[in-house]
Amino acid sequence: MRHASDTGIAMSATAHAHLPHRSVAGAPALSRVDGVSWLVVAGAIFNLVLCFINTRHVITVRSSEIVLCELVIIFLAFIEVRNTISPAVVRITGVMICFEIGAKLINPRLDMKILHDLAIAYVFYQLGTRSTLRSGERTMWVMMAMIMFVGFFELLFTNLFGTIFDVWTYYVNKGVISSSTVNYSNTNLFISGNRGAAASRTFFQSIFGSHRVSSLFLEPDSLGNFSAIGFAWCLSTNLGSRLRHAFLFFLSALCFVLADSRFASGCALGMILLRMTPLYRSRFVVFAMPVTVMMGLMLQGANHEMPGILPSIIGDNFSGRLLFSGRLLDYWNLSQWFAMAPSQVYTADTGYAYIINNLGLPLTLFLLALFTLHPARTEAAVSMKAMISLYFSTSLCIGASVFTIKTAALLWFLYGTTNSVVAPSEPEAREKAPERLKSFRFNRLMPTAEHIA
Repeated sequence: MRHASDTGIAMSATAHAHLPHRSVAGAPALSRVDGVSWLVVAGAIFNLVLCFINTRHVITVRSSEIVLCELVIIFLAFIEVRNTISPAVVRITGVMICFEIGAKLINPRLDMKILHDLAIAYVFYQLGTRSTLRSGERTMWVMMAMIMFVGFFELLFTNLFGTIFDVWTYYVNKGVISSSTVNYSNTNLFISGNRGAAASRTFFQSIFGSHRVSSLFLEPDSLGNFSAIGFAWCLSTNLGSRLRHAFLFFLSALCFVLADSRFASGCALGMILLRMTPLYRSRFVVFAMPVTVMMGLMLQGANHEMPGILPSIIGDNFSGRLLFSGRLLDYWNLSQWFAMAPSQVYTADTGYAYIINNLGLPLTLFLLALFTLHPARTEAAVSMKAMISLYFSTSLCIGASVFTIKTAALLWFLYGTTNSVVAPSEPEAREKAPERLKSFRFNRLMPTAEHIA
């Protein structure tokens, strides 16, 4: 499904989010949000709150109110981390803004909100670096508790949930669903909240029926993304008792079962397999995964060319979405690849096309390289970086829902907490971190002592 009002961007966002930060003399080592980050939670639940307000007819919530709430959350996060922004980030951001403005003059349909999407990744990553690993764990548990409570309420009392949260009308008001769209499910859930007819449920059809749980995210795709993030966190960290850790694994799996997310289940399996090999330590693998998957999509599209026919989603299933992504990338000319001309077909249902047609291939690869080369301070950060690369590599094949602030804020905050530890015996590490950005040696794409520690 199109991610519509939700914002986000994929690998380029991930890349920008991980530029080194600058320590400020006298600044506190930890943020005031050490503990459960209320800004991360706010990013996840504000749509649920606005949906309730819209349902109770307090005000009619449209896209402008939703965008305003999101911008306020990002601004507050920026205020929290403003003293950690390095000069390198400022310079690169300036160059990116100039490029986007110049490209917009040539390609009027270029979507400037991609800069806003990059900002989400950067500020919430920085917010995480000013917190602690245990703060990330607590945030994950609080989010999980809220999701389970709202999710089971939706599952067990669907009609009552619909009277409190009229999700269908909420998405019609903000322009995601057309007012003329037929609601075949006869519920107030989102359009993808029900698998009916031939599109049968993948997990436990006899128990859950055709209902796909959305919980506090209002759409099942985001709950599936949360499930994948939960697996990435569990595979990268090991806090608390084994029983507690195993229970978090179980709850993460339960999320993709409730949402009936085929993507999340496949992504979780891929993460487990990757974590069982030493490949997750390799920077080359981290860089190559999204590039290789994109090239594979293009090859698939080239093998199924339909001359003279615009690419479209012929079958609304996993294979059909993959084929559409590949055909669109294969259909482009160089001007689309360099963001100098609009795509002939909308890009919201294929994340790779969304990024490249708004950033251009050179800038996308540059930001991906920054993400790859950014130093990982802990073993947890090394693993989390590889999991994020796999997460984006797979999700971008079928859509851009990974970019929504509802799950993106949590993802980058958690990654930031894994990268927040600086040993007391390394007092100069903070001051020298920005300088490491200047070193772009190709051999840094291979495993280093930093990734093996």
